Amino acid sequence: MVQSAKIDGIGGVFFKSKDPDRQAAFYKKHFDINMGTWLHQNAGPSVFAAFKEDTSYFGPAENRFMINLRVNDIDALMTSLRADGVTELGYDDEEYGRFFRFLDPEGNGVELWQPPEGELPEE
Repeated sequence: MVQSAKIDGIGGVFFKSKDPDRQAAFYKKHFDINMGTWLHQNAGPSVFAAFKEDTSYFGPAENRFMINLRVNDIDALMTSLRADGVTELGYDDEEYGRFFRFLDPEGNGVELWQPPEGELPEE
């Protein structure tokens, strides 16, 4: 049997912005992400999934996507984001991890995901 080519991770997340500098400052402050530069991370689980068109999971109905960021300390990040007054969409504690959904400064849906202990690769 011949193995076919397959993806081995997410290569990037790209989106339009009304104020790219404000967005860049938000993601730098809360997640230490420098917009437009490479994020070097250990390989770990990623999910690629479609939701029903009428889902409210991503926030406002016009949101067509949501960024999911795998994190190692969801509590600290929730505290920081709440202090900044983000619009919260929900929190879930499931067998496959903890999730916190919110809107970034331009109303894009963002979800933080902290997998169960031992499922994140060691740094």
